[in-house]
Amino acid sequence: MTERARIGFIGLGVMGGRMAATLARAGHTLAVHDVDPAKTDALAAAGAAACASARDVAQQSEIVFSSLPLPATVRSVYLGPDGVLEGARPGMVCVDTSTVDPETSRAVSAATAARGVQYLDAPVSGGFREAETGALVLIVGGDRAAFDRVRDVLAALGPSVHYAGASGAGSVVKLVNNVMSMGNVLVAAEAFVLGVKAGMEPERLLEILRTSAGRSFHFERRFPNILARNFAPGFTVDLARKDLGLAVDMARSHDVPVPATSLLHQLYNACAALGEGQSDFAAIIKLFESWTRMEVKGAEAPCA
Repeated sequence: MTERARIGFIGLGVMGGRMAATLARAGHTLAVHDVDPAKTDALAAAGAAACASARDVAQQSEIVFSSLPLPATVRSVYLGPDGVLEGARPGMVCVDTSTVDPETSRAVSAATAARGVQYLDAPVSGGFREAETGALVLIVGGDRAAFDRVRDVLAALGPSVHYAGASGAGSVVKLVNNVMSMGNVLVAAEAFVLGVKAGMEPERLLEILRTSAGRSFHFERRFPNILARNFAPGFTVDLARKDLGLAVDMARSHDVPVPATSLLHQLYNACAALGEGQSDFAAIIKLFESWTRMEVKGAEAPCA
């Protein structure tokens, strides 16, 4: 693939908009589309070509990226009316960074392959800060030759680009990763509320746990914000429960018992029922706070 490729980007939300901007800064020509015209216009103001549909994006691009919220959205954007396939040409590579079930990735891949188009499921690990700075981890499933063709372009989004295997493999790894991430935060929230209820000052507890074996990436990133009562979304409760539901469905399809994942799913559902669906998934702590009739609060400043 050429060093400076003509790239299309569909889905310009919290992650997609920042990934698209990162690709533009790397020197690639962009054609963009989002269902929200304001998001399309924002990228157009920075020099991207605004497109009215996914089909128009495909017609102007060598590589089409997408960042979409739901499996049904991915199918619609690629296979539906005015979708990517209606504007695609043989030899094009599509890179979907959405978190979806592997069956969706394989179905879209099969449909695109029938038209001579390669489709890679390439979900990312990392949040909007990493998307903005080109520090994401990319986990890619699909045709190895297609992966090799676009690897240099993918590297603009992050230094860690992993080829996971055949179509759907990227989606499998991402769901496993997200089960672990949501589980880490939920267990830490439960334990932290216990520690505060038992008499620890929140700031002191955070200070000690940050140097202890129980800490994790998300503990370091999110718990300072919890103490500041800042639940501005980086990754929402609603997205967490969507991904956990996909993981439970994947487990069911493979006859794998996942009692812990099933409980995680239900507890994030309960958090959403409190009205926290659009809060950051660290808001799971509010579920435990509601049960103990207390609030974890301190003077800790939010993470930058």
